[in-house]
Amino acid sequence: MANPLNFDRDFGYLLPFMDKVASAASDLPDASARAELVQLMAEEKVRWERIRSLLQGASGRGAPAAAREASSKQPVAPPLARVSSDDVNRVARREAGFTVGSLKSR
Repeated sequence: MANPLNFDRDFGYLLPFMDKVASAASDLPDASARAELVQLMAEEKVRWERIRSLLQGASGRGAPAAAREASSKQPVAPPLARVSSDDVNRVARREAGFTVGSLKSR
């Protein structure tokens, strides 16, 4: 099992970052975009908190209640890419803006 201490610093940056993005929603002029961004960030934060708990040894049976509630309220978006390396996967990655390489500037 992965040592959860290796991720504490990363989660220390990630979760507050998600809060900042959610709070930036108030600056969006479109009310539906504001609502969608707040909802997306809330759902994403629930996912990452679950990931953190799994890394710390929580049981993998079932999703937490908050995630089940969030997913039952909204239709599930189609996945951006497939696992296989077919043309759909390559196109979906380009459309999603995925890149390959280091995120650190050199």
